[in-house]
Amino acid sequence: MTYQARSTCGAAFKTVFASGALLVSLAVPAFAVSVTNHDTKEHTITVDRGAKESAQKVSAGDTLNIDCPERCGFRVVGSGYGRQPGPDGKLIIDKDGTLHFADEATAARTR
Repeated sequence: MTYQARSTCGAAFKTVFASGALLVSLAVPAFAVSVTNHDTKEHTITVDRGAKESAQKVSAGDTLNIDCPERCGFRVVGSGYGRQPGPDGKLIIDKDGTLHFADEATAARTR
């Protein structure tokens, strides 16, 4: 193989590799979390993104959708503890104003 042929193969590999990396990065969506309020009153959720925190209100019966490009933590103001969502990205505020995993809250209601 001559130098010219090796150079062309190397450039083609770099182009294909870069294109594949771009497709993978475009195919992976940001992690989205939903917080559904089952309480009869509005609650304020603190979203902890590490260096930044924000407070967002979720009305009674509503669902708040939050994009978390990286891992986020959530707290209901006044409840005293937080949660990081599981793989399904769903959290529930129960009628006591406590934050639960969606599957945990569903299991408790069926007992």
